[in-house]
Amino acid sequence: MKNRIKKRESGLTLVEMLTAVSVLVIIGGTTYAVFRSAIDAYQRTQSKLIRAQRCRVALDWIATDLSQMQADAADPMLALYSEDRQSASGDADILSIVTLVKTEPDPFFVQQNPASAAAPLLSDVRRVAYFVAPAMSIEESQSGAGLPSPYTTEPQGGRNTDTEPESLSLYRVITTALDPELFVSYLSGNSTLPTEDENGVPIYTEVTPLIDGILNFDLKYTDDETVYESWMETESFPLTVQILISVSGDEDGAQPTTGVVPSTPSQEETFVPPNALTQSTMVYLPASATANDSGGGGAQQ
Repeated sequence: MKNRIKKRESGLTLVEMLTAVSVLVIIGGTTYAVFRSAIDAYQRTQSKLIRAQRCRVALDWIATDLSQMQADAADPMLALYSEDRQSASGDADILSIVTLVKTEPDPFFVQQNPASAAAPLLSDVRRVAYFVAPAMSIEESQSGAGLPSPYTTEPQGGRNTDTEPESLSLYRVITTALDPELFVSYLSGNSTLPTEDENGVPIYTEVTPLIDGILNFDLKYTDDETVYESWMETESFPLTVQILISVSGDEDGAQPTTGVVPSTPSQEETFVPPNALTQSTMVYLPASATANDSGGGGAQQ
């Protein structure tokens, strides 16, 4: 009888219960913290991989357009326009060329099947421009608010980055307006791109944002053994174009809030912002462009 009473009275005390619960809470909290850290690391890695892939896609677009560049030093409509600009975090250069662009409907297909053309046949020779501009919101891009305004702040040594836009994007603009005067005026921020030319022919324009959170878009041009920050010569073309793109490694893609841009970085060294994903490539221009070279010169070093 006494043994049965002792067995019924055996069990965990309040102190033991509290100790067991405390241990379970500690183990559960530690497990959750480790799990959460792993999820955050995975998401950061995925974000960086996506940005790196977009960087590669942008490089492929630029390389393809440059490799199909339509160049003729005797034709001012085919002029190459470039400008060296700086943003809060690095370079925000501008490039505009005339190249071959895939169009819908395809001109060759329409030529073989004239009855299948449901839209007016347009030439696949277009003027293409790459430039950095403040990022457009989803509402602005879906509403067709118009072309983004290129980054126009002039480079100033020691400029505080607190006054810069929070986020910049790299854009690709395709237009049927081959006249460089119209496009250069727009890229310089002096006017908007017209919707029709002087003869009343409609001008078709397509805007594609390539990368958000752009930190550095740097273009360099080489002629023999000389490297130029921009190409200003109208009677010749560079031999190669070096392209460097840096994007923010952060998920939000915000611009750095501290630091200054070097006032006069050397042409051998390209300023790369910290915490940035950077990719670069070099494109050799087609023989039709380099064959018209007359020794270069007139470019800004």
